Amino acid sequence: MAANTQTAGTDRGQAIALSIRFLAWIGATANAALKALQMARMLSTLSNMNDHQLAQIGISRSDIPEYAAKLMAD
Repeated sequence: MAANTQTAGTDRGQAIALSIRFLAWIGATANAALKALQMARMLSTLSNMNDHQLAQIGISRSDIPEYAAKLMAD
């Protein structure tokens, strides 16, 4: 019985493509989780500063979320 090498090659190519897409999804998910953790730490750190410290860096308490988002974007 002869094996169909063309079908086997196509199946292997599809399996590789599926594996690559899965690994890319894992990477994107891990990256999103890391960014969320970094944002949470940034918000926590800024929130724990007193008003004088916040004023020294030029923000008020109400500016913290916007300031943290700007720092994360840079």
